Amino acid sequence: MSSAGRKPGPKDDNWGGNQGLFRAILAGPGHSLADAFASLERAPHVEHILRHPTRDLFSARVSLAPEEGEGYWEFTRIHGEIYVVVANFTYKDPRVELVPGDGLVQFNFKISGDMALAVSRTEPVRWNRPSLLVWAQPKGLDISEWTAPRAREQFIIVSMRPEFLMQTFLPSGAELPEPLKGFASASGEKVNYSQHPLSAQAFESATRLLNSPLAGPLGLLYTEGLTLELICHAVSTLSSVTGAPAEKYSDRELRCLHAARAILLRQLAPAPTISNLARSVGMSKSTLTKGFKAVFGETIFDFSLRCRMRHALTLMRDQGCSVEQAGEAIGYAHPTSFTTAFRRHFGMRPIDVRRAKSR
Repeated sequence: MSSAGRKPGPKDDNWGGNQGLFRAILAGPGHSLADAFASLERAPHVEHILRHPTRDLFSARVSLAPEEGEGYWEFTRIHGEIYVVVANFTYKDPRVELVPGDGLVQFNFKISGDMALAVSRTEPVRWNRPSLLVWAQPKGLDISEWTAPRAREQFIIVSMRPEFLMQTFLPSGAELPEPLKGFASASGEKVNYSQHPLSAQAFESATRLLNSPLAGPLGLLYTEGLTLELICHAVSTLSSVTGAPAEKYSDRELRCLHAARAILLRQLAPAPTISNLARSVGMSKSTLTKGFKAVFGETIFDFSLRCRMRHALTLMRDQGCSVEQAGEAIGYAHPTSFTTAFRRHFGMRPIDVRRAKSR
């Protein structure tokens, strides 16, 4: 293991370093992501294996043994180029795994849990909140990752060759956005990585993939579609980043921006005005507006609207609320105004959600 991949967890045996995570479980310690996928058909605890009859889609689910914890890893390979790992598990004990450099670009969509990656010699990257973590790990450069005990891990990792990423998801001949240049080639002597807040759109897509309602060939197509959607969200996020937020904003300003985001998540009816929001977190309107867009990749209005509309959808779909009740819950005084805004946002009427619920 290189010095950049120094094992950063506690040195005692309680960290279960010899047990590993999915690479060690499927292919043995020190094996790559491709090795793990190649070993799926003979892996222990395989719950099912699926192939699409006409498209190059393959998936397998591996359940945790009861003595290790509960939950599963879901693996999908799309057209031999895109590797998708859906994680939804809780280990009883801490787990550490060596991650060998394989030259791939990886997009990590975190929903919940507490993991860490030793991407540098000084401090590991802790991955314990909703976020998008992107990294490119050169071949031959090993790092380690670990998960905390009893943490409910829910995340999606999408990996591919840099060449495939550039050819498929970026316009031919277009100027490569600065934040993407470091991921255009997974080569060199260090791990290139960046971490960003998870946008409302990406969070919704990742959650839908994690909670896929479909099985069999339809489930494979559903996974393929949402995976492509997640990659587009990730590329869009990186393309819109103009610089490292931590370098542009002080610790106090970053705390204020995160406080503003938390208020928007809580206060759905009525949504706070920018003036009131700025006053609540102790920032000027201009600094709040520009900082929110730079750090979170969305305007305050777009983020607030998505949170409110998603809450209204949940109320009608999962809790049986009426259209009028859902509209009132997110600050609309008139059902007609709510219906117009909902249809503009989701492309369907609130009543269509209610009808689907009643079937």
